Amino acid sequence: MTQSDTIQTIAAYLGRFANLQRSDIELFVSRGRRRVLDAGESFCDLGQARHEVGFIHSGIVRYFVLTPDGTDSTKDFSLSGSFTVSFGSAALGKPAAVAIEAVVRTELLVWPYQVLLDLYASDMEWQKVGRRIAELLYVRKEQRELSFLMLDAEARYRNMRAQFGAAAEVIPQYHLASYLGIRPQSLSRLKRRIADEPR
Repeated sequence: MTQSDTIQTIAAYLGRFANLQRSDIELFVSRGRRRVLDAGESFCDLGQARHEVGFIHSGIVRYFVLTPDGTDSTKDFSLSGSFTVSFGSAALGKPAAVAIEAVVRTELLVWPYQVLLDLYASDMEWQKVGRRIAELLYVRKEQRELSFLMLDAEARYRNMRAQFGAAAEVIPQYHLASYLGIRPQSLSRLKRRIADEPR
């Protein structure tokens, strides 16, 4: 992706939240560095103290934790065209409690998290960006929590397919099962049953 394409893509994303000057976005992009992750490669390790934020140009990342018994539990995914950061820990200035890794080959533009904090302090429009993204993350978290309380596994699966679209086909099944809170065997049966439904 060219520098111009990068600026255009990020400008379109940020334009949903605030009225930023093109020159401000160009400066922001110029302070980032490109990074390519292979599938399974870490973007943020558990306990990592130095936080970074990345804009995903292509690929998929997953957020996960390790439970006390050592189980790898998938918390969420981010797809191309969005930002990624271990947000809660970064906002609190604490080591990462949630790890992030690439699900497939993933290309990002990456900044130190401090760059965002400096921008928030410099301009009200950047503060709007930060507030709106935080609000959207909170809504996403609440909806996920409600889905576990209110919906059965099939409804959660259908919602996930609608939300992730084609990405759901390339995410490994064991990650999807973990995300849905079911066993991989149960997900296989669920997929077969839905595939057999009349169209």
